[in-house]
Amino acid sequence: MTLRCLSLALLLGCALAPDIAPAAANAPLPAPAAPEALPDELVLEGDNIIPVTINGEPLRLEVSAEAFGPPVINPDVAARLWLVPEYRRGWRFGPVVVDGQAATAAVDLGAGPEAKALAWADRPASVKADGMIGVHHLPYARVTFRLAPPAEAEVVQTFPLKRAGGSNARLGTEIAVGKKRLMMIFVPERAENLITAPTANFIATHQEGGFEPRSDGIAVMDFAVERPTRMMRIARPIMLGAIAITRFAVRVEDYGDPRRVGEIAKDDPRFEAGNILVSRRKGRGKPDLLTRIGRDQIAHCSAITYDLKAGEIRLSCAAMPS
Repeated sequence: MTLRCLSLALLLGCALAPDIAPAAANAPLPAPAAPEALPDELVLEGDNIIPVTINGEPLRLEVSAEAFGPPVINPDVAARLWLVPEYRRGWRFGPVVVDGQAATAAVDLGAGPEAKALAWADRPASVKADGMIGVHHLPYARVTFRLAPPAEAEVVQTFPLKRAGGSNARLGTEIAVGKKRLMMIFVPERAENLITAPTANFIATHQEGGFEPRSDGIAVMDFAVERPTRMMRIARPIMLGAIAITRFAVRVEDYGDPRRVGEIAKDDPRFEAGNILVSRRKGRGKPDLLTRIGRDQIAHCSAITYDLKAGEIRLSCAAMPS
């Protein structure tokens, strides 16, 4: 210890400290502790919210099986994180366009920080949390949505998991209709099955479909965008495993005109029980190959599991009443 420091200590009562050896001063800092190993499965229920850290700030994101592309945060979160836009990003819902931006940030979902693209608009992506994230971003082998308490003697149905969309990745399974394969996405946040007008034309001409009278409705899309719908019913169900799909809400004013759907007349012979009908309609239509399966369709199911490691989607459901 130097004489000067000793004098100052005696005069001012300062704390005494030994001189630091040059070797100790240059010693490397200890490495940060590795993140704890994640469990194989994430189980979600209720609001389906998970904790995350973005650029060092703790946040909460709502997990949605319908979400596609990069995670989307609310505009106030983007401002709070001082994110600098790197490119433009947009979302189109028929004639309604929501403009947005995107940037790269350090996102930690529990397995350590990773550079990820984040998008935002001037409208909130979630009213429950700080933003929205899709299952395809989560670092787990399996992600399970708990929909209801399990019933006795449930049956598990397994479907191949399909990842489609490239940079706008989304997860679902495919079902053959005619010579096409429709991408089906489970969306328990939404009540009804939902399709666009071109897909309605395609399904109606293959499965004998028509609009139900007085069935106007509204579909609430991302960013709370509202779009008009009508309910279409088909005489020949589309089978998703043991689940018979017969009704779809059709977005009638967004992409094309559902002119090939037609109307269901009173005592329509196509919907008579046991009737065998030879269709005279040509199987036309250029669908977007996307069908959202809502919670009404799977109300008898207690859980959906996305097994990202095995490449499967599993539905655990009670037997349908005969």
